[in-house]
Amino acid sequence: MIYFTDNDIDRLIEDDAPAGDMTSSLLNIKGEKAGIAMFARHDMVVCCTEEAERMYQKNGIKVTFKVSSGTALEENDKIIEAEGDVESIHLVWRTGLAMIEFASGIATRTNQLVKAAHAINENIQVSGTRKHPPYLKKIALKALIAGGGIPHRTGLSDTILLFREHLLFTGGYENLSAVIASIKSRQKERKIVVEAHNIAEAKMIAAAGAHVIQMDKISPADFTVCKKECEALNPEICVIAAGGVNGSNATEYAKAGAEVLVTSWMYFGPPADIKVVIDKLK
Repeated sequence: MIYFTDNDIDRLIEDDAPAGDMTSSLLNIKGEKAGIAMFARHDMVVCCTEEAERMYQKNGIKVTFKVSSGTALEENDKIIEAEGDVESIHLVWRTGLAMIEFASGIATRTNQLVKAAHAINENIQVSGTRKHPPYLKKIALKALIAGGGIPHRTGLSDTILLFREHLLFTGGYENLSAVIASIKSRQKERKIVVEAHNIAEAKMIAAAGAHVIQMDKISPADFTVCKKECEALNPEICVIAAGGVNGSNATEYAKAGAEVLVTSWMYFGPPADIKVVIDKLK
């Protein structure tokens, strides 16, 4: 579960209305009752309805219907429905909508990848990188999980992942065995992942005692060869596919034998399209 603090919710509201809603305040409509409802304009996996509900509740708006994050919806299905003071509804209408649309777009694309990969191997994992847009980490991670994916890295603090750019300062791939031995002596709980750009580098990583090889931008055909040769050197090695994995080739990487598909593709695409209806209530 991705936890959103009260401050997170307050910041979402404040971002859109740092000095209040000028338009609504000039209309003298405070006290009027209104209802708001959102509907899916196409098939989607919805996300962040819980945060929208908390946003509503902070402004005295009562939520009367809501589907949970991760729910698969069809066109015209209802997402959320609420009622309250019209000024309050206008205050959070667009922010709540934008959040759900953005998150649901990510969740839907993630689910597309998961379905494509699981059609070949139900045990393969779809993993989202930390290349989500800045300051949107919690929303992006929640959407990734809602779509059936898992975080590859939530940030720099939770994973040991060595890039070529690290190895430039430690003696390169040729000195990797010593580097890995040093890391293992200082951090015994975590797995060590090393990125490779070709089969030769991958074989050096496997022989050096890493736990995981992250193959960057390798073709599915070469991935199959790479995995076979690396497992011959280190039967316990996990070989994952990263870089360029998307909705059009996820199936091919699954067929190639990848155990994990690492990608940021789900983060960068159109938001879900959601219809909003606001009515005057008696």
